[in-house]
Amino acid sequence: MARKKLFQKTLYYLVSTCILLVLAEFILSFFNLFPSDYYVMTPNSGFTWEIDSNEITGIHQNSEVHFDELGARSISNFENATHKVVVFGGSTTACFALTQEKTWTALLEKKLGSPFWIGNFGRPGNSSNHHILQMEYMLDKPELTDTKTVVIMQGVNDFVAYLISPERYINSSKEQLKKFAFQHLPDDHLPFYKQLTLYKLASRAKSNLIFYFNHKNHLTETAIDIRALKKNATIIEKLPDLSEGLAHYEQNCKQLIKLANEKNVKLVFITQATMWRPDLEEEYEKLMVTSGFQNNEAFYSTTAFYQGMKLFNERLKLVCKQENIDFIDLQLPKTTESFYDDFHFNESGAKLAAEQISKELNAILK
Repeated sequence: MARKKLFQKTLYYLVSTCILLVLAEFILSFFNLFPSDYYVMTPNSGFTWEIDSNEITGIHQNSEVHFDELGARSISNFENATHKVVVFGGSTTACFALTQEKTWTALLEKKLGSPFWIGNFGRPGNSSNHHILQMEYMLDKPELTDTKTVVIMQGVNDFVAYLISPERYINSSKEQLKKFAFQHLPDDHLPFYKQLTLYKLASRAKSNLIFYFNHKNHLTETAIDIRALKKNATIIEKLPDLSEGLAHYEQNCKQLIKLANEKNVKLVFITQATMWRPDLEEEYEKLMVTSGFQNNEAFYSTTAFYQGMKLFNERLKLVCKQENIDFIDLQLPKTTESFYDDFHFNESGAKLAAEQISKELNAILK
């Protein structure tokens, strides 16, 4: 008798729990907590990045980062714009170290004026591999089908990605690239249980716990670690053969041009500006934090990085000239007037970038 009661009680709690879980899933599904579509960043979200101004040269306040309903860093409503400009790029476009109003894309919008909306879809680490997918899917959104101009700042992530792993840079599958190009993807291909909101909430909680206990702030702790490693690492002066990487980059640039033509948008490329140059002064050399290679036991020299970046920028410009595509050859002081590390803009650098880009973009769009 006791066993029967225990069984009945257990069964009751199991059934009750299942009913509550189904009810919770049903209710949560109405809130659309996890978008099942292509989004570069999470719509209607944001975070604050704390800035240590003693470690980060030229940035004087914490960074407030916000994403609109399209997942773009923007400072105005796209519905009010008559000229939508979509911007793709890596971390130099995302500008997460700079608060919303001080990013170069925000300053660019202010300079261009009220008819314009600048949608900043920059995502750290993204290269031309990812921009192809972003242009393919993001411009198909109903809100962006009337986009008039696409601006892409690229180069450094292509160059560095090829140095780290030529195989991965050239041969990653479309599905692999999607996972890095977008924060959110359609989930209809996932197993049923992974499509459940409750499963996604549990996964997010797990990720947040891991992040809380294990994360490092890239702008401070990670940068300090890399600088310490470089002191005892082998410095490599000669780059490997970049021919295959440059050929793949050229192919990607042409694919982006093809997509722009298919979607009937004006495409403008921006070359990658960096602090890298030969014989960089010690005060700037110590700010370089581009990760090492061969398990961080060896680093390429700043001169080597300069040479490689020049080749990728030159290849982009060559393709643009051949294909009659507009480009802006961004030229900034290779000092802390522009950057707080290898290639990320500080506050004055974002202003300088916005000034040059706005002048040249205005001339291009006339």
